[in-house]
Parts: sequence; C-alpha cells; structure tokens
Amino acid sequence: MKSILFKIFTFIVINFIYPIFSNNLKVETININIDRLQNKDDNDQINKNKKQQKPIKIIQLSDIHYDKIPLRITDKFLEKIVKTTNDLKPDLILITGDLIERDPIPISQLYNKHLSKLKSKYGVYSILGNHDYKNSTSPEIIKNALKNTNINLLENEIVYPMGKENDDGSGGIQLIGFDNYAKRDKKQMDELNNEIKSSSNENLIKLALVHNPDHVIQMLLKDNDLNMDIALCGHSHGSQICFPSFNFLGFKIGSGGPVMPHFESLLQKIPFKFIRDIKYPGKKTLKYWQYGKGYHKIMNNDNLLIGAHNSNNSNNNNNNITKLNLYVNRGLGTHPPVRLFCDPEITVINIYQ
Repeated sequence: MKSILFKIFTFIVINFIYPIFSNNLKVETININIDRLQNKDDNDQINKNKKQQKPIKIIQLSDIHYDKIPLRITDKFLEKIVKTTNDLKPDLILITGDLIERDPIPISQLYNKHLSKLKSKYGVYSILGNHDYKNSTSPEIIKNALKNTNINLLENEIVYPMGKENDDGSGGIQLIGFDNYAKRDKKQMDELNNEIKSSSNENLIKLALVHNPDHVIQMLLKDNDLNMDIALCGHSHGSQICFPSFNFLGFKIGSGGPVMPHFESLLQKIPFKFIRDIKYPGKKTLKYWQYGKGYHKIMNNDNLLIGAHNSNNSNNNNNNITKLNLYVNRGLGTHPPVRLFCDPEITVINIYQ
C-alpha cells in the first residue's frame, strides 16, 4: 500500500507540482566592476580603455540535487539548462555545489546525460556542497565519477583557468574552490589562506566558490580577511518560497524577500518544544538570511552582522571601496520539490576590470 501511495505521489509531483512551481527557468544577469583595479590607476585614459574591454562572461549554476527519482529536478529541465548555458557562450562555467540530493550513484548519470555537454572557453569548475556529503561514501564516488572529465572538481585549491595574465596586460582569474567542510581542516585552510594572501599579481581577479554564504562571512571576511573580489554561493535556494513582488502602475508592491527566516522565527516563538524541534527541509539553512539570494556589495565599512548594501542601493559613499561582490544563486533543483515566487536560475556574471 505504501509503495502504491508513493508512486501516486511521485506521479503527481513530476507531472503537476514540479512543472507549475519549479520549472520556470530564469536567466539573471549582473555586471561587476572590480573597484580596486579601476581605482589604482590615476590615468583616466587607462581606466577608459579598461571599461571598453570585453568583459569576462561567467555562468554560475548551483544546487542541482540530482536523484534517481526526479522529484527535485528532471532530465528534461536539465537539457533546457545545458542548452541555455551553452547558447550564452560563456568564458567560464562555475558550479557551486550540491550536485546530488543524497544518493551518490546518480552522479554518473548526471555527468553522462548533462554535465558532459557543458561547453565554455576556459572550462567548467565545480565544488561540493553539503548534500554531496549526506552519505559518507558520496565525496569519493563523486570525485571518481568526475575524474578525467570536463568537470574540474576543486577541493580547497587554487587554479588559474585563463592564466595569470591576459594578452592585453589585464589580470586573469585566481579561482579558489572551497570545499563545503573546508573549515574543519585548519592546517589545510591555513595553507590555502597563505597562498591566497601571498599572490604578488595585483591584476588578478580573486574569485571564490563557496557553497554556503554563511561560510563567506565567517571564513573569508571575519576569520581570515582574504580580500576576495567576488564570492559565488548557492545553498539557500533563495528560500524556495518568497513573498511576491511585482510592479503595478509604476509602484513596486511586495518585497520578494525569503519566507524561510520569518517562518523559522515564528516557529521559535511557539511555546511547545516538540513543535520547535520539528525537523523540516531547510531548517537552520542560513544564519545570515540578508544574503539569502541575489547580488550584494559588501563595503569596507559595512557591519557584517547587520547586512550588506544591495546593488540597487544608491546611497553608497563613492569613497567607500567594495570589499566583496557576493552573489547567491537560487539554485536549479529543489528540496522539497516546490518553489513559489522564487524561480530556479542560471546566472550570467559579466566582470569588468
């Protein structure tokens, strides 16, 4: 009886709930200027020439959550994602973790059917997320499946996909892939941090892949102050369920903000402990929900416990240099398989030097 009910539930989710609530793919585009590279030259002509350079186009994908049973993402939707990504002709494709849901075995199918078809000028790079660790054998199975493929899996390491300097003299990208549980190995982290800080090429764009945005605040900014230019994250799924936001007669109605932190806050006010202790998908997903989705410019004088200035904030002091450009992708898969006012996304990031 349970088996029959599960099959009925699966059929309803795949054919009705998923297409309605989780299948509306959005392509989000952001333009990032690396302030420190533009501000270090006093020569206006040099800065003008830099702005006229073709930007580096990066595609970010995140949180695929592939599984044997397509409750969280379907092969058909992944085909659409791969085609859309390739049509954008990226210089670089970056994946910020959670390739699988829990069972590591489907990683081979995910690669053979989909990831193997991704194309970019300088390659495809990925890190692991927390779901890639749900099973104790998962990390090794994933690593073995992706070994000697077009997917370069980064485990607390630094690579230079474009070289350390471009032909025009502008810097390449120092790409740092942080493993989801990097902070557990202090010696390894210390070595990585020292390598990052010792880089002598000031023209390099320092770009970090970190699955959980909380780790960006703690590891990169508070504990180590690594002076990254850009950090790309996933993990939160943008809350999956957000408040609506739309324009009506020229007025913006609704915040579009994540529901999850409000739900968690409300739950903790319930006087019954057994209700507060209920485990549900997404519980304690993030500490810093102000970075739950989208683009944030963290400035030198920001109080990180309060929050960041969103890119649309026009009140930034011109003399305040950007400390970090942070982007949190809403993800592609779902956990659980429902989204509302929070569409899955492919992110196009144009970087100007």
